[in-house]
Amino acid sequence: MTAPTTGNHTAPADTQIRYANAMTGLAAGDAWGYQVEFTSYAQMPAYPVTPPTGPWVISDDTQMTLAVHHALAEVTDFDDIETVTDAIVRQFLLWQVDPDNTRAPGRTCMRSLHNLRAGARWYDTDGAVESAGCGAVMRLVPTAFAPQPYWLGLTALQAVITHKHPRAVVPALLLADATRHAPQRRGRFLEHALTAAAQIYHGTSTWTEDRYLREVLAPITGDVSSYLVDGLNDGTADILTAAAGRLEQLRPLSPAEFGDPCAGIGEGWESASAIALALLVADLATTDNGHPAPLTGPEALAWAATSNGDSDSIACIAGGLIGSAHPENGYWATAGLSPSFEPRYSEEITAAASRLPTGGTAD
Repeated sequence: MTAPTTGNHTAPADTQIRYANAMTGLAAGDAWGYQVEFTSYAQMPAYPVTPPTGPWVISDDTQMTLAVHHALAEVTDFDDIETVTDAIVRQFLLWQVDPDNTRAPGRTCMRSLHNLRAGARWYDTDGAVESAGCGAVMRLVPTAFAPQPYWLGLTALQAVITHKHPRAVVPALLLADATRHAPQRRGRFLEHALTAAAQIYHGTSTWTEDRYLREVLAPITGDVSSYLVDGLNDGTADILTAAAGRLEQLRPLSPAEFGDPCAGIGEGWESASAIALALLVADLATTDNGHPAPLTGPEALAWAATSNGDSDSIACIAGGLIGSAHPENGYWATAGLSPSFEPRYSEEITAAASRLPTGGTAD
């Protein structure tokens, strides 16, 4: 296949395949976990939870991911931040009133969109809610695959439109970084996230000088470095450290002994613990040394869904990350997973997966 151009950069030829695998993985994880989203670990119907037996019903996580994809697909110039913002808001507002928006949508998303529909901008006092909920991170796969000059800022933008808390934005940036560079981070996702956090703390992160990110965040901060540090200090760094410690505890064990993924980390209802759990799951489902990982991709989705927390979001984020780590065409089918989504979403996911969000710069 022809490698798509992205500004002055050329994306690897396998990027489209990775995007398709990520979109399939996130939707599959979402549907797998949605079956038991509000079920406690002690009340799980099986260990691990089995995949859906009928149509795979997705939740607001996949719905909002598709909304982000559609917004980016309709924009021809990412440099026009106001136009991009309007496109994302428009797609989110369409989702807000969609008849299928009956699947436990996040309260922060709905409150923020209510404010935006009333005429507020996200950065207004009565605009986006100051929340660190996981809605900021469960829908970002499309922005992680956007062209090189824009992906970091677009990731922040899709977050702040509904969640303008630093603890929502910083986890989103860390997750997008992991997703974008997943083939090089296999088996070491948490390690790289902690390295990125250390660079922010030490003032050596290139993110603080990213032009597009600075422009996106300009309405709420003129000091991106301090904003990112605030997001780390508000529990994000501690949660990532806890997840890294849990990873080392689990590596010697058999998967049957793993237990609740959330133990000692958090329940994934907010952004920091949601990405920490997803990175943990992905670390146990990928490897950088050629040896088999403790979990296959489908086994990882099953374990992520069998949690005491936000099962659909944890499995959704993990599925997108695992899929993005695999440049092999049809990775999930080869791994033994061929989800049968509801007709509407099957068509949408397939169509979205076939088109990278390049802002008009693809060949």
